[in-house]
Amino acid sequence: MKPDEGALKRDYCAGVLSIQKVADRHGIAKSTLMDMAKKYGWMRQKNPSKKSVQNKNGRTDEKTVEREKSDAKKNSLVAGVDEDDSVDEASNFGLSPQQANFAHYVAEGKSRVEAYRLAGYKCEGEFAHQSASRLYRNVKVSRYIRHLRDKFEKRQAATIDDLIHQYTAIANADPNELAQHRRVNCRYCWGEHHLYQWRDIAEYDRASASAAKDGKQPPDYGGLGFVDTADPHPDCPKCNGEGVSEVFITDTRDLEGNARWLYAGVKETKFGIEIQTANQDAARRELARLLTAHLTAGGKPGERAAAGYTPDDYRNAQNWIDNEFGDLD
Repeated sequence: MKPDEGALKRDYCAGVLSIQKVADRHGIAKSTLMDMAKKYGWMRQKNPSKKSVQNKNGRTDEKTVEREKSDAKKNSLVAGVDEDDSVDEASNFGLSPQQANFAHYVAEGKSRVEAYRLAGYKCEGEFAHQSASRLYRNVKVSRYIRHLRDKFEKRQAATIDDLIHQYTAIANADPNELAQHRRVNCRYCWGEHHLYQWRDIAEYDRASASAAKDGKQPPDYGGLGFVDTADPHPDCPKCNGEGVSEVFITDTRDLEGNARWLYAGVKETKFGIEIQTANQDAARRELARLLTAHLTAGGKPGERAAAGYTPDDYRNAQNWIDNEFGDLD
């Protein structure tokens, strides 16, 4: 049966199917198809993922353009992330490819500005930080970053070494990265002549107006520019250099490193906000158990345990733990 030359030419010139698939579709040999292309001067369109070179004999040499593939992959995903994650999941979150790239880099641990530039955004100086922070705070982007981080962390528990990494991070995390009790300056610490210091003139004007309304004397004026987080003045006559007590809870959206493993959420109670954390003592005990069980004499974490440990083996393992981690409190 003679093939339909019109349909054959259309499929061949479109460049969507390979030459072999075009030939198979129309029931002819590949060599016959290429001879027809040469005879009639058919020209194939370039496939986005292929580089087609038409030789003088009419045959087409198809070369995969690895550089183009690499660039396309780079634009759509970050190393270590599945391609379908980058395309399908990012679109499900309503993100553009560039926003998805930014989220991937942040989830991998890059700073906001570095991730912003690696994702292909153009901005310099302080504007780069402002733009990167604005993108980071985008609801869809921040949700996708949390999704990626959770996904990365769920992959961590595959091996003993990964578990050791998790327990070590929890054991070594500094709780001060989550919440702090600190002594900060009082209003009289840094005021002129240790008089009451105001934040700005608007605050002072409001206090003056309130005093006048109540028939009271104008309030003391110790200057402007009070900063809540400054250290106490050692010679302040009001607080005796001790300042005032303050509890500070960090912005948990920005946690990095060990603190992310320690943090387990927040709970609102009738007494206020309670920071929930992983149990560091339990993590240390579990870490010691894992290391002891998986250390052979003179071995290292991750090596396959041998049967029949001797007391010396356990002593060696315990010594390794003490030398490696010391006092984790």
